[in-house]
Amino acid sequence: MKLHTLALLTLSALTLSACKDDAPVGESEDSTPTGGDSSVSVTDADGDGISPTDGDCDDANSSVFPGRTEDCNGIDDNCNTIIDEGFGDADNDKTADCVDAEDCDGIDNDGDGVADEGFGDADGDGVADCVGTEVCDGVDNNGDGQIDEGYDADGDGFTQCNEDCNDADASAYPGSSEVAGDGSDNDCDGSIDEEGIAEGSIWITEVMVNPSKVTDPKGEWIELHNPGTAPVYLNGLTLTSASGESHIITSASPLEIAAGDFYVLGLNKDKGTNGGVTVDYVYTGIALSNESDEIALTFDGTTISHLAWDDGATMPDPDGATVMVDPTAYGSDETNFTAWCAATKVWASSMDKGSPGSENEPCSTFDHDGDGFTGDQGDCEDYDADIYPGAPEKDAAKDNDCDGVVELMPTATAAILSTSSLKHCDYLYLDGSGSYDPDGSAVTYAWELVSAPSGSKTTTSDIATTTSQKPSFTPDLPGTYIFSLTVNDGGTNSLPTTLSVTVGSQTANTLPVANAGSDQSGSESVTCQSKSYGAYYECDDCSDYDFELSASASADANSSDHMTYAWSFVSGSTYATIDDATSATPTVTLSGVPATYGTTDSQAVQLLLTVTDCYGGTATDTVTVTFSCTGT
Repeated sequence: MKLHTLALLTLSALTLSACKDDAPVGESEDSTPTGGDSSVSVTDADGDGISPTDGDCDDANSSVFPGRTEDCNGIDDNCNTIIDEGFGDADNDKTADCVDAEDCDGIDNDGDGVADEGFGDADGDGVADCVGTEVCDGVDNNGDGQIDEGYDADGDGFTQCNEDCNDADASAYPGSSEVAGDGSDNDCDGSIDEEGIAEGSIWITEVMVNPSKVTDPKGEWIELHNPGTAPVYLNGLTLTSASGESHIITSASPLEIAAGDFYVLGLNKDKGTNGGVTVDYVYTGIALSNESDEIALTFDGTTISHLAWDDGATMPDPDGATVMVDPTAYGSDETNFTAWCAATKVWASSMDKGSPGSENEPCSTFDHDGDGFTGDQGDCEDYDADIYPGAPEKDAAKDNDCDGVVELMPTATAAILSTSSLKHCDYLYLDGSGSYDPDGSAVTYAWELVSAPSGSKTTTSDIATTTSQKPSFTPDLPGTYIFSLTVNDGGTNSLPTTLSVTVGSQTANTLPVANAGSDQSGSESVTCQSKSYGAYYECDDCSDYDFELSASASADANSSDHMTYAWSFVSGSTYATIDDATSATPTVTLSGVPATYGTTDSQAVQLLLTVTDCYGGTATDTVTVTFSCTGT
């Protein structure tokens, strides 16, 4: 406690005055009354009417005596041993405010309503420096001449309020060099190990676009996967949708996807309203469109991963199920839409289908082994390229052709019956009689022309016939012809076997002889109806009439059965049609020939037959067919 200086001076003056008043007027202080007793003392020195015997605690001060009203002056005015009772003491220091002095202690010592007035306040926060606490704000809050002391714990020259993102690591501060693979944001830019963030280092593997169990978009989420061998951190990456909505992934702690692990980003972390999904990070500001949209994960302008969907045009468009990529396609081209499918399995406690935060189920619509068949297309083992519908049964322990029976396939053997002096336009006889089935079953045959010399017009259809054990074939040019043969035992095919045949050149040729056959005639009559008592008649057309033509009498000295035929109309084709102009035995039909009462109308049709042999030599002949139609 401090007393005001004025109060102390007043008390001293009163004491001196009282001492002088002790002597009677006209006598010295040492004198005693004449003729009196020197032991007699003055009983009321200050003349206040109360002697010390009566309780005057200060007989030198006429203002102090028992019963007096207490003043606030630092004196026991009423001699009750209590000083300034009844007056305020704001700081409870036993000294009344009226005589108390302000200390720098955060308390209103003098009771004037202001604490620590008159003391320094360097940061102007209304708290005197002597009691101020240093905070990290770039100001000397406690007036000790230092700024933000205690807020650079790692001694790297950057405080917690001066962008030091990790004050426990002296290597982490703004402008520091990023250390690859240490899992720390060394340069305090909000990203961790950004040198390792590149296209394909993170993949979008599953997206819930349209949940059915919960309200959309509360149940939307995106699954990411790290296909690499080192951890990847999401801090600082940006999510962007097709509409331009975006979100920067931020966190005070590292958001790590371990090698081979999965990470779920969601719009809602509450499992009660998001469909029971464990969300690792909550993004904001993005809603996924159920029709066409896309989501891109970018960093510093580089697209790390991207996925687009198009209302079912190329990608699946399910309700209540995720769109997900087959596990074997993790890290592959995200535009390979064949690797994406709709989830079919339900995750725990949810009606919706998917696999948030774990490996996706295999897609039955994806051809895993590249054999051309998917599970949905009947591939009974889609991870073995030797097993698919119709595959050759080459493994005694496997159902290669997915027919439910484990068996061995038959063996195809192809040969030719004669190889001596083969020339083009000669008959070539193929032979599959050496084929067999190890189980003893009968086999059927399927021949194919695989290759022919350049310029040849022959095809598999020129093999007569492709299902015969010993078919024939006529090569139209010299050179090498390659045939394949596959046999079937009634349950499975053999592996195809090939046969290569080289034929020589035929130099001499005799022109063929064309024979279109003999001329033909036919007739028909119709009954006409009399009109107006015989004034005129109405007749229907004659019925259709067929003529069977034949060029079988045509001949070729070199290769009589190797000829081709071409029929064409020369005249009279008004009512005539031919069913196959390249056949040796076509049919010519006359239709709609009109009839006239009492008259026979004849329609003569002349046709030209052109015969061409294997060497290109030609010959022609004509034939006439006549049809007579009579009205009666």
